[in-house]
Amino acid sequence: MVFPGSQLGEPHHSAYLVESIEGTVGRLAEQLGAGPFFILENVPLENVLSRGEPAELAHNSAFGMCGGAPIELLEIGRAAPARVEARWVGPLPRIHHVAYVLPRVEALDLRRSLDERGVEEYMSSQLGPLDMTFHDCSATLGHDLEIHVDNPGLREFFEFVRGAAEGWDGSEPLRPAPTA
Repeated sequence: MVFPGSQLGEPHHSAYLVESIEGTVGRLAEQLGAGPFFILENVPLENVLSRGEPAELAHNSAFGMCGGAPIELLEIGRAAPARVEARWVGPLPRIHHVAYVLPRVEALDLRRSLDERGVEEYMSSQLGPLDMTFHDCSATLGHDLEIHVDNPGLREFFEFVRGAAEGWDGSEPLRPAPTA
């Protein structure tokens, strides 16, 4: 039997819910030297589902480097239905999820295995070719898991974020994300 922990691999990034991306980026840059961050406003998620039913997650995200690791900051506008909303509300700031990226077959196997073990998927969506699911691991870790199917666009974007952080001089800590 293969256990989910052996399937996860290395974390890809950590994500935090924040009240204000702009304010948080300013503090992260000043206090921890984190950045620069690249913001995606009104992230255009597609095919958002929760247990087979239509769902919604209206949000802004910003990605940057902190302590040599990529992080995501999320500002939530609206989440629905209630089971999805429940996973995105609460005290701010706080960690929301740790993301993992796996090849398609491994990601699908892991998602199924997590569900079977009580770490249920509560939301799935796409962003162009990016395929992601969220799993409620709060009772065990205090945060959720995000499982991505690996793809070239995801790798390229995070290579861009890492590259921007190399030798960064602290100027312009929040920038628009590059468009494809």
